[in-house]
Amino acid sequence: MNYLHYCKNCLALIAVLAIAKYSHAQSNDWRQWSIDASGNGADGVHTGDINRDGLVDVVSGWEQSGEIKLYLNPGPARVREKAAWAGTDISGGLEIEGIEDAAFADLDLDGFVETVISSIEGDTKSLGIHWNMRDKLDDPGSWRALTLTPGHHRGYMKARAGQIDGSGGADIVAGTKTMDGEHAGIYWFKSPEISAAATINKWQRFFIGEINVKTVTLVLKDMDLDNLLDIVYSGRNGVGWFRNPGSSALTENPTGAFWERIVITQTGSEFTFCDHNDDGREDIVITTSKKTTMVAKWLRRLDDSGRRWQEYPITSDVLRAGPESSKKFVLKGVACGFVDADPHIDLVFTASGQGRGVFMMSPRGDIRDDQTWNLVYLTSYADDMKYDNLQLVDIDGDSDLDIVTTEEGEGIFSSGDGVLWFENPLYTPVEH
Repeated sequence: MNYLHYCKNCLALIAVLAIAKYSHAQSNDWRQWSIDASGNGADGVHTGDINRDGLVDVVSGWEQSGEIKLYLNPGPARVREKAAWAGTDISGGLEIEGIEDAAFADLDLDGFVETVISSIEGDTKSLGIHWNMRDKLDDPGSWRALTLTPGHHRGYMKARAGQIDGSGGADIVAGTKTMDGEHAGIYWFKSPEISAAATINKWQRFFIGEINVKTVTLVLKDMDLDNLLDIVYSGRNGVGWFRNPGSSALTENPTGAFWERIVITQTGSEFTFCDHNDDGREDIVITTSKKTTMVAKWLRRLDDSGRRWQEYPITSDVLRAGPESSKKFVLKGVACGFVDADPHIDLVFTASGQGRGVFMMSPRGDIRDDQTWNLVYLTSYADDMKYDNLQLVDIDGDSDLDIVTTEEGEGIFSSGDGVLWFENPLYTPVEH
């Protein structure tokens, strides 16, 4: 009897687990590795190959401790060693406290990044360009930084470089936040013929348009396939883009040139581009902050104009459902890629508040037919965490997509986990 009773209990447990498989998220904690945890308030990451060795390098700004650091990838053999990353201070003499974003830039348009742009919403409210003057990337003394158009102070949040007006080197586009009575807006900075520290006073700033409250995400992309870079942005409410008026308008009358605003959606915030079916048309995935089962929405591009989109909700039957729905849980970043071994596209999210800070979602079938996606947690539950944006890149050279992000902590009360990368276990070596 005891044996039969034991078997019945086993069968019942198996049945419960089988049901739970479809009603609860899976957990698949990825190995977390530290790049740097020495500062306070690591606020976002950007990746590139600044030393041209074929490895992914990282740059990040530390908002509370006022630092901007470059991390050169030490290579597959040492990438898991925190000490091997040896972050280099590249502030170059610029006051960095209150930095909101740091991004690699290819100002001479030779296909390689050679500078870093810093966006600062702190006391200086400045936009800086950081140059390496002596080709010694790991020497703080070889870096020099200058404020771009120092007479125009704003609470800068994001900045990206690209050819906007069809002449000279790369121009810079920057987004601000509402601050000191000034509304949030998007600006472009016309580059001089030669972008260098000696020509810093020749950059010219022009206003494009206002946005809601603050610049959350900023991307330069040709949205209507006219071979001109447009400006895609998200504010605190909604995503849209400004249509590039063309080189003639920007050259003849850059101050009065009309940048048409096209609204993609009036709800949502952080976004990423994603071509899930390799049809050559990139769709957009936008996170949502509503306390519902909706996690994000997939906007399917309907034509080449960039004006027509079909919206499909992405929901979860456990995330933002049940007793945890009243807790603070805000999505901070989203990235798209083929992360695991199946043929379905994957979305990776980061978040802040209470909950799972990093998780992945995959469609169960055609995104047009099924709103509820599979959910896999990549980190454990935390009472307090504040991840920022993320990059899906192969950080360890094993041909799968890893995650690079930051965990900022709560200002002076918690310095956070700093700059991190999470190792995709898909092709993980047996021994490190």
